[in-house]
Amino acid sequence: MEYRVVAEAYRDLEEASGRLLLINRMATLLTETPQEVLPTVCYLCQGLIAPEFAAVDLGMAEKLALRAVATATGVETSEVIATLREAGDLGQAAEQLLAEQSLTGTAGDRQPRLQVAQVVDTLHQIASAEGPGSQGRKLDLLAGLLALATPLEARYLLRLVTGSLRLGIGTPTILDALAQVYTGNRKDRPVLERAYNICCDLGLVAATLASGGLTAVEEMRVRAGNPVRVMLAQRLSEADEILARLGGQCMAEYKYDGMRLQAHRTTDGEIELFTRRQERVSTQFPDVIELLQAGLGPREAILEGEVVAYDAAAGELRPFQEVMFRRRKHGIAEAARDVPVGLFCFELLYADGEDLTRLPYLDRRARLAEALTLSDRLRLTTAQEVSTAPALDAAFEQAVADGSEGLVCKSVGSTAIYQAGARGWLWIKLKRDYRTELADTVDLVVVGAYNGRGRRRGTYGAVLLAAYNPEEELYQTVGRCGTGFSDAELAALPGKLAPFTRTQLPARVDSRVPADVWFEPGIVLEVLSAELTLSPNHTAGWGQLKDDAGLSMRFPRFTGRWRDDKEPQDATTTQQLVELYRTARRAPANS
Repeated sequence: MEYRVVAEAYRDLEEASGRLLLINRMATLLTETPQEVLPTVCYLCQGLIAPEFAAVDLGMAEKLALRAVATATGVETSEVIATLREAGDLGQAAEQLLAEQSLTGTAGDRQPRLQVAQVVDTLHQIASAEGPGSQGRKLDLLAGLLALATPLEARYLLRLVTGSLRLGIGTPTILDALAQVYTGNRKDRPVLERAYNICCDLGLVAATLASGGLTAVEEMRVRAGNPVRVMLAQRLSEADEILARLGGQCMAEYKYDGMRLQAHRTTDGEIELFTRRQERVSTQFPDVIELLQAGLGPREAILEGEVVAYDAAAGELRPFQEVMFRRRKHGIAEAARDVPVGLFCFELLYADGEDLTRLPYLDRRARLAEALTLSDRLRLTTAQEVSTAPALDAAFEQAVADGSEGLVCKSVGSTAIYQAGARGWLWIKLKRDYRTELADTVDLVVVGAYNGRGRRRGTYGAVLLAAYNPEEELYQTVGRCGTGFSDAELAALPGKLAPFTRTQLPARVDSRVPADVWFEPGIVLEVLSAELTLSPNHTAGWGQLKDDAGLSMRFPRFTGRWRDDKEPQDATTTQQLVELYRTARRAPANS
């Protein structure tokens, strides 16, 4: 398959507006894609060359990619830099330089000849280049691809290797298109979505659908080694409301202030740790690996737990910031000594060939208890079954007294399966912050920033924040936040956000307010707000509470907690904000 076909689809997707147009254009590309390269094309449309959990890092900084453009076009690096400043994007700069050479006849034959397999194979070689001379090898490989590319192909090759593809689509759009092409009905997307959520491999889902149809996709099961997208919780602040939602009784589990991990033991006996963002962190937590090697019974398993900074001798839980100290590449042994951790387990999703996600919660909990040999630092989450509001309130107060954030209240009904990747009403969080009248913590995505003045000159003075609307695949603004940042955090902010910088409003950001700098959704942070108010300027929850109005935060403040463990789509949803607003005011639904 010619890479030209993919590049032309990229161009059309980038220019399209409206979800239906995006789905139809994506469907056209999939129709043109031979079955043998379908998984590869699906990865490419995610901006990847392999499943995200495979952690294939192209390792191509813009400076190195810029040198590759100079090599491929035969111009001086200074000319590439000048063109980049004019175009504002390295992909467009390369396209412009190659187009000019084509017009003058200095570029030779620029007919499309790159193949998808050739492109992806070369990108894998770039990713695997390591050791002395690896940067030169990466440069030569990319320059070789660019030398064969048409101007349009070069635009998207550069954007792919520098992580700035920005097509305006997410995985749900690709799933819609797959359903449209292979089943003839986009209503079948939930089947594909569940399969994706339990394997995190869009290429595998596409290949299974193309070869075996919808029935084969329905039969897909979790597998050790493939992360499962984590189940998420709703939030409420009153015990009686929670019990009403959960059928009058629930299991009240401690919500620990740590980092959620998913542990996989594969057939070879190896244990791999994944964050909720599918990042591999086994090397950062060798002590957790040791705990599981000693205490996890099944030969193959997928287990979920919370890694918490924990003083086992004193039985004391430590703050979230301490466990995040363990996220490092160097000094791991010293960090493990200085910040010991415990693993508090709460889910068993797979054991020795059996997919447990369709079992009710109480059955999964029982299987989890059977699978573990507990120790001081390998434990089950504290949990108790409650059926009255006073009992739930008492459990909450005890959880807080014991050093946890609060409770996750879980349905004990017969239909309480593990809903991978979903935020349903089978789990409901009851946290400390939710119990105060004017303080709610929310996890929001940075989508813009404002240049600082005075003492903050030279950095950003505030950031524009958004919640996620999964139905529309949009990040909708809920306000700007400039308080709560330390001087050190402010100084580091431009560098932290630099990889996500965009010159124009990103396609998946829905904003009615301007920003000095735009960012592709990528960074999540925790914010404390006095209250939520109606706003004619912000788009979160637009029209749900009042026509021509969304929601904004009043007096937002950064809590100091970067949610590096969360993907943008795991942020607080716009519907959750609407529910928080209604709960605070007992507001009726907009009619």
